[in-house]
Amino acid sequence: MILVYPEIRDNQIKRVSFELSILAYNLGQVLNKATGVVLFGDTLKEHIPSFKNFGINKVFLYENKAQFTSLEIGEILAQLIKKENITIILLPATIKGKEIGPILATNFRKSFFQDITSLEIRDDKFKIIKPIYAGKVISEIILEKEFPLFFSIRPKAIGIKESETLEPEIIEIDKIDIQTKVKIVDFVKKLTTKVDLQEADIIVSGGRGMKSAENFKLLEELASLLNGAVGASRSAVDAGWRDHSDQVGQTGKTVAPTLYIACGISGAIQHLVGMINSKIIVAINKDKEANIFKVCDYGIVGDLFEIIPLLIEEIKKLKE
Repeated sequence: MILVYPEIRDNQIKRVSFELSILAYNLGQVLNKATGVVLFGDTLKEHIPSFKNFGINKVFLYENKAQFTSLEIGEILAQLIKKENITIILLPATIKGKEIGPILATNFRKSFFQDITSLEIRDDKFKIIKPIYAGKVISEIILEKEFPLFFSIRPKAIGIKESETLEPEIIEIDKIDIQTKVKIVDFVKKLTTKVDLQEADIIVSGGRGMKSAENFKLLEELASLLNGAVGASRSAVDAGWRDHSDQVGQTGKTVAPTLYIACGISGAIQHLVGMINSKIIVAINKDKEANIFKVCDYGIVGDLFEIIPLLIEEIKKLKE
């Protein structure tokens, strides 16, 4: 069986969960294996119908409490892998997925291949593609079928396309006694109405060229008109203009929207690695030698404080 660990935050299924389900289904068709999804928590049964159109055969439930540590999830998954003879485990390349993957791999003395952008079967072997060295090199790795195999997939690396509609079998996982020195004392929810960067289809990002936190209101207005999200470079975050949750790049979030608008961003490699997989990149910068112009699809050389208001004005006209 091929097992998916979905990303669910604030009781919302994230897009990457369905991407993993599609990948599991495609691999299952080639390997002639069933697919499954595992849900942890006491309010997740309502999400089961969401996976019906993605070829999922089984949904495993572990429901004895609301919150689990990564160590607990890793131990429960390890038991499930052994019991159900699971051969491939797909996790999201998110904070949670990157925590659980190494725990599982260590348990089985296997490698964990994280943040991959492509996984397919060729000549009866697995071929994976993943960026390394901060995105400077794209590596191709060929793996033998030595199960179990553990992978985390970069969000938006795989398109969402509904496959076979099935009524999945619901299986309650037997409760196990887990001894761990780590426990969740409290869970503090951050209240926000912002669009999740990794879910956004359009992102407007600002860098050092924005000059101040106040000037990011321009980007917020533009993003709002486009139903998008606002991102930032590390320099803007380090300056205190934006929260770290908005940071795009090597030490921030990896995004792959349909449209990425970089405003006042020079294009350091640490930033590029986080957004280079965007479908269309638009750069606005007054420095015509800025590195961002080497990777963008459309470049505008000029003062962003003149150009962005014009863009806002024109978009408003189109919406009238």
